[in-house]
Amino acid sequence: MHRTLIKGSLMILGFEVDLAEDGLQGMTSLKENPYDVIFSDIEMPNMNGFEFLARLRRDPRFRRLPVVMLSTLKDDTTIARMKRLGANCYLTKPYTIDGIKQALKTLNF
Repeated sequence: MHRTLIKGSLMILGFEVDLAEDGLQGMTSLKENPYDVIFSDIEMPNMNGFEFLARLRRDPRFRRLPVVMLSTLKDDTTIARMKRLGANCYLTKPYTIDGIKQALKTLNF
């Protein structure tokens, strides 16, 4: 449901959007397609968002790719971990199109 909301909001804003079920599928998609920005949930099956972000940042091809992390988690430890791993922005649920716009503005889109 949340992926669908993010996808719809990004499409309204003029973006083409691909969805991945989890971090593993996301990594596969990244190796097959170019992307301008990634929106990733933290809580995913098979490979969570922290693992996904860490793998992404270890790969030289994706070190500078902007990443917006999404979650219900709002604690300082989670936010600090995301920043340490290389997230560019963080949105907490519930998401709004204004929050998505602000994240994209922060990333210069």
